[in-house]
Amino acid sequence: MKNLPSILVLFLGYSAIFSQTNIELKTVPFEIQYQNFYIENVFDDRPVKHLGIVKDISGNELNFQLKDGASVAIKKFMDVVLDKSDEGIPITIRIKALEIKQVQTSIDGITARVYIRLAFFSEDGLTKGELFNISHNEDQNFSLFNSTEIVETHEKRIRSALEYCIQSFVNTPSVIAKGITMGNTENTKLHFTKSRSSIGTNVPLSRWFNLLTFKKTLDKHHHGWEVGYTGFADSDKDFIIPFEISYGQYRVKTDLVKERGYSSIDTYAFGGGFNGLFKMIPGVYINIGLNIPIGIEVLRDLEYKKLHNFLVGIGANQGIKIIPWKEFGIVIGAVIFQQLQTSKVYKRNFGFEFELGINF
Repeated sequence: MKNLPSILVLFLGYSAIFSQTNIELKTVPFEIQYQNFYIENVFDDRPVKHLGIVKDISGNELNFQLKDGASVAIKKFMDVVLDKSDEGIPITIRIKALEIKQVQTSIDGITARVYIRLAFFSEDGLTKGELFNISHNEDQNFSLFNSTEIVETHEKRIRSALEYCIQSFVNTPSVIAKGITMGNTENTKLHFTKSRSSIGTNVPLSRWFNLLTFKKTLDKHHHGWEVGYTGFADSDKDFIIPFEISYGQYRVKTDLVKERGYSSIDTYAFGGGFNGLFKMIPGVYINIGLNIPIGIEVLRDLEYKKLHNFLVGIGANQGIKIIPWKEFGIVIGAVIFQQLQTSKVYKRNFGFEFELGINF
């Protein structure tokens, strides 16, 4: 009994961060023309029976599953959609994959996905004689802070994915040739959105990275620092073009200041431009960019009188960025840069930047 309070606290804490959510499929019928089959059995071949674990906006983990299990829920759904008749051909469905995902894919947006893979068999060929196999992603985009609607519409996306699979089965030439369906759904009202749908393997969603970084600059003429934000959608294959904004302060080295007849020279600049990333291996990116810094150069003469010079330039940079952990962690980077600028004391510059920050 002495340990009971500790056990209760542990249990309540676990429930707060990891809760199970049942999704009940609505039996909403949809139209299939020239139907000549019904679903006799549905088997769930997935090694893991839940639909997926996703985080809500508060960081709590939600474990989704279909009420009564996937095989029972989908069988009930199919019984409403496809009428059973003595003349109909019995078909068995085997669930190979059924997953729910939601990932931040832009600076202000989340993509919610249902991935499904079904195999259709004739009644007497549950392991052989496969009639049809389909993989499908049903995607929908939401605002970053619209987590309630995302959760509420997972069920609708599952139904849309199931409808897509059935409509594809109906219109497959090999299935039509066997007399199971007559095809032709051109005039059928569809509940899924073709423009949001994709067929093929379970391609991962491009996760959005948010980076806050601090850079230390060492170059021919300056010493200084820069702070910045970078956001980008990760990709294993495509060239990544991030969204970036930065602000930096730099002081011209003492020797050059005296040589030009000033007491001090400071630069305040905002950065922007094109800064692309190419993923070499997970967590390691090559950085290639062109940028146009804009700012103000503040010059103080030997009598400490201030002069202001509008500063604009163009630069190139090449470097490496390391992000060891996807969810949250440190960012490390190093860059070589070259620059042309409208400074009063120099026109060309080159140097190094060392970067440290966090991703979230």
